[in-house]
Amino acid sequence: MKSYKTKQIRNVGLFAHGGAGKTSLAEALLFNTWAINRLGRVEDGTAVSDYDDEEKKRRISVNLSLIPCEWKDHKLNIVDTPGYADFVGEVVEGFRVVDSAVIILCAVNGLEVGTEQAWRLADQRAMPRMVVISRVDRENADFDRVVGQMRDKFGASVVPIQLPIGSQDKFLGVVDLVSMKALMGAKGEESPIPSALLDAAKSAREKVVEAAAESDDALIEKYLGGEELSTAEVVAGLRKAILAGRICPVLVCTATGNKGVVPILDAMAGY
Repeated sequence: MKSYKTKQIRNVGLFAHGGAGKTSLAEALLFNTWAINRLGRVEDGTAVSDYDDEEKKRRISVNLSLIPCEWKDHKLNIVDTPGYADFVGEVVEGFRVVDSAVIILCAVNGLEVGTEQAWRLADQRAMPRMVVISRVDRENADFDRVVGQMRDKFGASVVPIQLPIGSQDKFLGVVDLVSMKALMGAKGEESPIPSALLDAAKSAREKVVEAAAESDDALIEKYLGGEELSTAEVVAGLRKAILAGRICPVLVCTATGNKGVVPILDAMAGY
């Protein structure tokens, strides 16, 4: 059995309001790390983390489930939790055993009761977290609206580090605001940022760089002095700010997680 050093292990919990796409994201994480060779579906009762007969029948998560996988020499111990209020005890137990939280929101439904509950539980434990806005390929999905809701409720710590390229049935990929590259398709293949999004991406990146710089005295001095921060410096600043709870990065994926999941895995392993 392969052994891992402590610094290579990530214990991450997935939390969301019921029906936000949490278990579908868990399935996509397993599929994209080659832990499974077939992408299951909640609707078909074939998702790995919904293993109980009652879960398959209801098409919802009832129990905690642990779905370990490996990504870039890191062991990811991912805990999938139920989203419905009837099973909140399982959610609380999940928070007790993880080191960081991924809070999933539906791009159609936006901020919901389960979102606020997960955020509050993370606050109680001063836990680092990130947000994934799922189902951006669904009808009536609106990334900007959901980000606005999050900022109104939780403040300026909510900082998108990705922008969607297209929306609803025309969603093609994401702009990575750290590397300033477009990541297209299911495999996150790098390509130039579409010209129509370039100005918006530059503006959004400036907020990311500012947030990263504020986490470190040397970086903020360099930033205020008009010097450009390197990608490595931005990543280091973001990591420090996320671990301290000063930043909650926002990422994007589709309903099935088949687009956008690779950057999410990178964030889990890197932060």
